[in-house]
Amino acid sequence: MNWRHHGRQVLESLAVAVLLWAYYAGADLLHRHLLVMVPAAVIGMLLLFVTLLLYGRVPLWIERGLQPWLRHFTLFLLPPTVGVLAVWPQVRAQAGPFLVTLLLATLIPLYFGAQVFRALSRRWSR
Repeated sequence: MNWRHHGRQVLESLAVAVLLWAYYAGADLLHRHLLVMVPAAVIGMLLLFVTLLLYGRVPLWIERGLQPWLRHFTLFLLPPTVGVLAVWPQVRAQAGPFLVTLLLATLIPLYFGAQVFRALSRRWSR
């Protein structure tokens, strides 16, 4: 592996981590002082989304910096999985409502994401 390329990739990944942390920290401040009902992580994602919409695209350094993270994305799913397993008797006791909630929490964002993608695809293809 080319060490210069590897070093740049490490720096870009660190820059992305700092960027995401900065958005989360700003969102946490908003959450604590203004928007108590909305979780800080959701506020941070919305702020990042609006920033990228205003910018018009994902900057190349962010895209390249996220590549190592995306290769290991399944590791981010381990803590929630362990959490569900830790309270498995309660989840099992409420299996019906839990599955309905899980299904809706998957399908609703998927539907709206597809609608946004369709609208943006039409706009970009003009």
